[in-house]
Amino acid sequence: MTHLLRTAAAVLLIGAGAASAQTTQTQPQQRPAAPAATQPAQPPAAQPVRPATAPAPAAAPAAQAQLVNLNTATEAELDKLPQIGPARAKDIIEARTKNGRFKDWNDFVARNVVPKNAEEAIKGKVRF
Repeated sequence: MTHLLRTAAAVLLIGAGAASAQTTQTQPQQRPAAPAATQPAQPPAAQPVRPATAPAPAAAPAAQAQLVNLNTATEAELDKLPQIGPARAKDIIEARTKNGRFKDWNDFVARNVVPKNAEEAIKGKVRF
C-alpha cells in the first residue's frame, strides 16, 4: 500500500514538473495533495482551549479583594502592607478610633498617620 502511494506521488510530481516547465510564470512549485488514505486519519490529540487573556471584569473583583480596608482592617492585616509594621498598624487603628473612620485617601493623608514614604507604598493597596 505504501509503495502504491509513493508511486502515485512520484507520477504526480513528474507530471506537475512537466506542466510547470511549459508555463512562462515563475511561481514556486507546490506539492500536490497526497492521495486519500484508505485508513481513517487519527484525530489530533485534544488540546484544552484557553482564552488568550483573562477577561477584565473577572480581574477587577480579584484586585479589589486584595485591597485592605483601612477602616476595618485588623492590626495583622495592616501589618502585611508595605512599610507598615506593628507600630504603624497600631497608629492607624488609634487614628480611626480617636477621630472616626477615614473618609477617603485625602482624609487619611491629611491626618498624618504614617510618614510620606509609607503613604506612597500603600497607595493603591488600600480602600476606605
